[in-house]
Amino acid sequence: MPGDPFQKIKSDAGELFDVARAQGIRASLHWLVSRDAPVTFQFMKYAMMGAGSTVVHLAVFAIVSHTIFPAHDYLEIEGLDDAVKEKHAIWSNLIAFPFSNLFAYLTNARFVFTGGRHSRIREVSLFTMISFASFIAGLISGPILISRGLNPWFAQFGFMIASALVNFVSRKFLVFSR
Repeated sequence: MPGDPFQKIKSDAGELFDVARAQGIRASLHWLVSRDAPVTFQFMKYAMMGAGSTVVHLAVFAIVSHTIFPAHDYLEIEGLDDAVKEKHAIWSNLIAFPFSNLFAYLTNARFVFTGGRHSRIREVSLFTMISFASFIAGLISGPILISRGLNPWFAQFGFMIASALVNFVSRKFLVFSR
């Protein structure tokens, strides 16, 4: 079937094995981490950089939501009002965003995509606008989905998957050369 994603994954894995057979393991590993790797492996690298960006975001969020904008009941003797927790969580996420976005841009530009389609300023601006649009969609959709009865973890997981796919395609075809 044309466009079958499993066929593409199988084809890309076959290409990796062909390179390994022809050039050896060391060369194939070098090729795999290069920007010339097939899209399946490019997406895997993108996912790893996204995981790093998520760790940065969560670390900054945790620091801010435990110090500057308390957003957890256990930080106050009487607990926190839900409206305060929601507002403080939003502020903590807004403060964490630039740190995680910078990490994402630097690692994606270095390890995943090839720049050159736009000037560096335009590239960073487009990257940030795409990231911010996705981030805002998550800030808005999470509470809406949760208020409609969806488990918060499912809402967050679904948003993360959708966001990763949209960001990958947007960055690949709108921001970077390849």
